Amino acid sequence: MKKKFLSMTLAICMVFGSASALPQSYFADNTSISASAESYYKYGNYNYTILSDGTVRITMFHNKEKAAVNVTIPSTINGRKVTSIGSSAFLLERIGAVTIPEGVTSIGYGAFRKSTATSISIPSTVTKIDYTAFNSCDNLLKVVVSSANKTYSSANGALLSKDGTELKYIPSAYAVYTIPNTVKTFAQYAVYNNNKIQILNIPDSVTSIKGTAIESNPLLKTINVGAGVTLLAGYPASGEAGVDFYHNLGNFAQINVSASNKTYASVDGALYNKSKSTLLLCPKHKNTISIPTTTTKIRSYAFKYNDALTNLYIPNSVKTIEEDAFLNCKALKSVILPYGLKTLESSVFYGCSSLAGITIPSGVTMIKASAFQGCSKLSTVVIPNTVTEIRGYAFEGCTALKDLYIPSSVTTLNNYALGSAKPVIYGKKSSQAETLAKNKSLTFKEISQNFTRFAGVGRYDTAKAISAEGVKSTSKTVVLASGLNYADALAGVPLATKLNAPILLATKNTLPDETIGEIKRLGAKTVYILGGEGAIAGNVDTYLKKNNIKVIRVAGKTRYETATKIAAKVKSAPTEIFFVYGLNYADALSASAVAAIKGAPIIYLQKNADLDAATASYLKSVKGKVKNAYVIGGVGVISDAVMTKAANALGLKAGSTVQRVFGNNRYSTCIAVNNKFKGSFTGKAVCVATGTNFPDALAGGVLAAAAKNKSPLLLADKSLSSEQTSYLKTKKPTQLIAFGGSAAVPNSLIYNIGAASK
Repeated sequence: MKKKFLSMTLAICMVFGSASALPQSYFADNTSISASAESYYKYGNYNYTILSDGTVRITMFHNKEKAAVNVTIPSTINGRKVTSIGSSAFLLERIGAVTIPEGVTSIGYGAFRKSTATSISIPSTVTKIDYTAFNSCDNLLKVVVSSANKTYSSANGALLSKDGTELKYIPSAYAVYTIPNTVKTFAQYAVYNNNKIQILNIPDSVTSIKGTAIESNPLLKTINVGAGVTLLAGYPASGEAGVDFYHNLGNFAQINVSASNKTYASVDGALYNKSKSTLLLCPKHKNTISIPTTTTKIRSYAFKYNDALTNLYIPNSVKTIEEDAFLNCKALKSVILPYGLKTLESSVFYGCSSLAGITIPSGVTMIKASAFQGCSKLSTVVIPNTVTEIRGYAFEGCTALKDLYIPSSVTTLNNYALGSAKPVIYGKKSSQAETLAKNKSLTFKEISQNFTRFAGVGRYDTAKAISAEGVKSTSKTVVLASGLNYADALAGVPLATKLNAPILLATKNTLPDETIGEIKRLGAKTVYILGGEGAIAGNVDTYLKKNNIKVIRVAGKTRYETATKIAAKVKSAPTEIFFVYGLNYADALSASAVAAIKGAPIIYLQKNADLDAATASYLKSVKGKVKNAYVIGGVGVISDAVMTKAANALGLKAGSTVQRVFGNNRYSTCIAVNNKFKGSFTGKAVCVATGTNFPDALAGGVLAAAAKNKSPLLLADKSLSSEQTSYLKTKKPTQLIAFGGSAAVPNSLIYNIGAASK
């Protein structure tokens, strides 16, 4: 009845333009401004509602001024006590210091959200503050709680429990903030929607950080954790307690743990358990990481949603990578997996939409469901012949995958393993590969020979893969060659074979992670470095020596002299020598396997010139010992005149005891070498490498020449020549070995080699 009367009165006043004549006290409690389940009233800059107990809840404040104003909330409005600050009451408002009066007991959801408040004073009567009350208050320097309050307290501007042990909220105006040292635990969303915080310092007093305590802080880059924390990293998706560091922390790149912490450790800004055996967390925006060799496990979600890491090397010490470990790492382009891994777990690389290629290391037996689902750029996959099972949707969404070799070792192959991917399938007849192709109406191409590919992510990883195959356990010696410059490296295959050592690769100034990891796996005590510091710098020696590895550098002033130095270590009294052109790599690669099998050194010659002084001196030193020599390549690379000079230096005759082995190009020269020395190649395999670059064939030459193989090396391009086809028909290998990934040695080429070898 009262409201009806009020409405009539307002209507009359509006008609006569005299509503302003009514007293302010009349409007304060009695002017309804909206109709809903509750009635809302206006008082000055405030809107409010009357609660069932007759007290007032502030529902809105509106600053009519252009500048921010300090606000003292009234303790009463028209005789009614103010007991509550409602949800979003000061949302987006231009305010400064805020004083909340005695009598207020609760502060609601988002009450001051996104306001310009600089400080908020809370009275003794407040017993409930919603965790979102001060969200995104970017100017808020402090929350000050009355010392008489029995529920809350404050320190360093933060809102705490009464005893100061639980952190409720930190002010939002600081780029760097240190938690008060009375705090032991964080409440839900204690550090939440803070738009300025970049560095968060957590003191030794804190023991537990759970759930959503740190969330939605877009600029938070570094978290420094004290000695006391025993509960930190959790996996909320699996119900495990701990912080969800993966959610809305777009700039998070570094977590550092006190060395005194007994539960956790940090290395290079990533989080581990204390012993560093388990990698728990790589921060979301971290773009580089070096995993220590103490690490044996990578936990689920460890890299989840990382948006900055593009390349990753995982050391061989890691034996387990749990499911979802790299979930939605959308920037990740390449990853080098460790040898010793047995299983690729479910969804391990799910959603890694930039991943271009993957080499699954030998030893993996199972690829679980959705392992590579959503890897839309994945175009090359190497599956080793140790894999026995591939589960459903393992390659779902890998639409860039145009061809795939599935080895006959795979005896369990889910019909939905490829999902929507439609590659050409290569494999053996009557294998699971052929069955899958028929069931999914995919093209199938038979490779009847046993086929093995040794490949990695780039040349350094490929050399590591070849080494891992050649040396299953340990090797006291490693030969190190440049992966960027062939000049000093090409003569190294016979030396590595003699030393029963793999060839690994270096850059000019550093050892790649792959090379370091393989040296450690092998337990090498001695490293032979081929070439001078122009090829591999002296700081590589320094690094190796610091790690208690003996370094023997085999080098001369020129590539010609270096070749003679290497030759002297291959055999002091050789009976055969191979001469190759010193300014290209192809012919040296063609000769590398047979030279290694024979234990014969490789010596460089120039096209048209006198013999290099070092070369002449070396040939003089072995004169009378060498019975036969071979010039690999035609007169376009080594002239007859130079051939004659080399023969004379050895006391041999060009054309008889010094013979030329060559073809029309590098590929036919390779075939000529393989035919000439077919008696040395007693193995049943043919090893294939690209003829357009040197590193894969260089590292592979040692494996080709190994006693268990004694196989020829076939340099090839994308297709076969008639000479290569004829050779394969005669050789009829029963095993094919490829050095390098499918970009270098395509599956289609292996198929053609297999077809020609029948």
